[in-house]
Amino acid sequence: MGNDDYTTKESRFLTVSEAAQLLRLAPKTLYSLVSQRRILYRKAGRRLLFLESELIEWTRPAERKRRMRA
Repeated sequence: MGNDDYTTKESRFLTVSEAAQLLRLAPKTLYSLVSQRRILYRKAGRRLLFLESELIEWTRPAERKRRMRA
């Protein structure tokens, strides 16, 4: 078992550029969503980090999100 066993889609942190690429947004747009608190993020010092699973969930339509929680 190596360290890679702990890096799953659910726990993988992405940088701004990786998150922007995943979401097909410009990094500037992603920074705007962060400043408006419209997307989940974490900070490590001055760096912004995003959980890949949360970004994927964020892209789902609201109706599907509600059904998944029920």
